[in-house]
Amino acid sequence: MDPTNRAKLDDLLRSCCVSQDTLDLSTMTQLFLSQIRIALYGGKSSVPMLPSFLKPFGLLPDDCPVAVAEIDDQEIRVSLVTFKNSVPSLSDQDCFPVPGREYPAPLEDLVFAAAELLEPLLDRAKDVALCLPFPVAYDGQGDGTILRFPGSMMVTEFRDKPVLAMLRQEFSERSYEDLSLVLISEPNAVQLAAAVAAPGQSRYQGFTWGSNIDGGFSAPGSIILRWLAIPGDLMLMDCGFSSFEQVPFGMADLPKDRDCYGPGLDLLLKAVSTDYLGDTFRLVMIKAAERKLLSFGCSRDILSLTTLDLSSVLDFLQDPIDGGTIAHFCREPEDREVGLIVANAVLDRASRLVCAMLSAMAQFGSVGRDPGAPACLGGWGVALETPLLRRRLENLLTSFTGDVLGHHVTLFTGPDMLAIGAAAAALYNH
Repeated sequence: MDPTNRAKLDDLLRSCCVSQDTLDLSTMTQLFLSQIRIALYGGKSSVPMLPSFLKPFGLLPDDCPVAVAEIDDQEIRVSLVTFKNSVPSLSDQDCFPVPGREYPAPLEDLVFAAAELLEPLLDRAKDVALCLPFPVAYDGQGDGTILRFPGSMMVTEFRDKPVLAMLRQEFSERSYEDLSLVLISEPNAVQLAAAVAAPGQSRYQGFTWGSNIDGGFSAPGSIILRWLAIPGDLMLMDCGFSSFEQVPFGMADLPKDRDCYGPGLDLLLKAVSTDYLGDTFRLVMIKAAERKLLSFGCSRDILSLTTLDLSSVLDFLQDPIDGGTIAHFCREPEDREVGLIVANAVLDRASRLVCAMLSAMAQFGSVGRDPGAPACLGGWGVALETPLLRRRLENLLTSFTGDVLGHHVTLFTGPDMLAIGAAAAALYNH
């Protein structure tokens, strides 16, 4: 690429806030950290910090099955989880499309569907765990209300309705009484699953990165100064990071935000969610076409797209010559070079934002100070199953979180972490 076009492309990346010099990791980490502290102290924060009142440790008795229901914006999944010598096994797995995804539905329909799927497991399980990715206001008495649903869902009549009370009523109508129920967030479940699978680590934290983004850790309840007389016991905390607002916003983010379900809301989610990264690439490429950085044919093809998924971008990065739609559009070497630079910049921005989020969690918890005893960071989600994203994040956790900040972490992922962690929470809090 000639120097003039390279300078124009660099200026474009800066205007879209996808260049490294528009997203300083130290600055972003401090912004995340400040929002955590403000929330705990009772100020106005875009990171809610939600105490779960759940113990993060305990015994895993053998042969005590737990019925687990995972509800997200796609489906309801159930399984029966049993531990033997602290090793989990899953059986009786089933799933059903979640109500409220394709059509409007009240919360009652979601709870009913979960109860229907769980019912065949209840003759063997006395403990039931409900695992959710949605922010929950816990009441301190073992229940909680969902604060909001993502824009991809159309759920109504959920405000101020305790979820477990509704589920318990459904079980009662089916003649299942005396069940022990717990409500746990996805990142907290991932944290507990990492502790089950990799015992003996110095500390544990958890996060999810896929269609959603969130983090969680353990801390004494007494750190939440806004909540008077909260128990000082160690408990699981859900951060609610998806609504974080202090995200550098660029020219490509503006039309994406304007046309989505909630302009001005969930800015971190829109910047890093695997549901949005493909469209971010598309919008930056449209800006490249407007600045005459692409050939006429490539510009015409890019402008013909109304949406783009992440898999198309990944296919292009893995095979720029024959890798699907984008490779076909970028037939000229100059177009291909611009496309590759933009694609890498978009994925790098997402990875840097997630690294800053995790670095703030590590700093707040003061974990992994000893390089020889790093903290264990449990992770779950589509992004971590994507080698191009996972590799970027792991490199940043080493080079920045570890080498610069001095908080050393190891990333742990595995199958069925949500179900395993939720089952562990049910047994710890029986």
